Amino acid sequence: MKDLIIGCCTNYDWDKLKYWVNSINRCGYEGHKAMVAFNISFDTIEKLVLAGFEVILPGKRDEENRQYVYQSSLPVHVERFIHIYNHLRKNEYRYVITTDVKDVVFQKNPITFLEENLDDKNLMFASESMYYKDEPWGNQNLIETFGPFFHDIFKENVIFNVGVLAGRSICMRDLAANIFVMSINRPIPIVDQSTFNFMIAQHPYITTSKYMTSESGWAAQLGTTVDPSKKEQFGPFLLEPSPVMINGEVATSKGNVFTIAHQYDRIPGWKERIEEKYND
Repeated sequence: MKDLIIGCCTNYDWDKLKYWVNSINRCGYEGHKAMVAFNISFDTIEKLVLAGFEVILPGKRDEENRQYVYQSSLPVHVERFIHIYNHLRKNEYRYVITTDVKDVVFQKNPITFLEENLDDKNLMFASESMYYKDEPWGNQNLIETFGPFFHDIFKENVIFNVGVLAGRSICMRDLAANIFVMSINRPIPIVDQSTFNFMIAQHPYITTSKYMTSESGWAAQLGTTVDPSKKEQFGPFLLEPSPVMINGEVATSKGNVFTIAHQYDRIPGWKERIEEKYND
């Protein structure tokens, strides 16, 4: 049974997508690849298809402007999950990985890591190496989503990133559905991170999932762990050593190259080296 890497984009051209796409095609991954694309040009679709991707197009075809157009009142961060759910509902896979697109590269084959580390669990999550109470944006997002009662309880939890998710197909399918449903009719629009963390801090997720630290080498969340604009503020609250760059690759403090590097575009110098590596 094949595996799947799936992403979602809106209003992205090839120059924004190519690093993610090229990294997947160069990391040794051999499974199925798909992109849910809301507003996208015919030219970019063609390049994705040539790169071996299935392009899922919920929008309407606009021949005059040579693009697909999709209108929605929902933020793409939230709406992506219903389209991922719908695709997984109709197709069978073994493992499924979904990530953000614009700021993610695959440095290693993610299937190898899942085969070696998922064990008997169903889902794998990636730590941001901070508690909610110590990360201002996340902390505020949590209280605005769920109010003071649940915030007071869940602010003590480690943050896990909704932009890098992996696991067994049927469980990823239902996780996507749950994130979407939990995100609708909330008091603020961007709630995928907070609803996801709310769910996975409870059973049955606690006993059926793998909660990967940064030092495990699964996925580097560089927005909290390395971003120089936040280093002074976040540094005292980091729960793990910061990732490093070794020979153009993002690695743990012990030199283990990460399978996935997320938010690399926030790090001057790292961004240029990574984009040069995964350019056309």
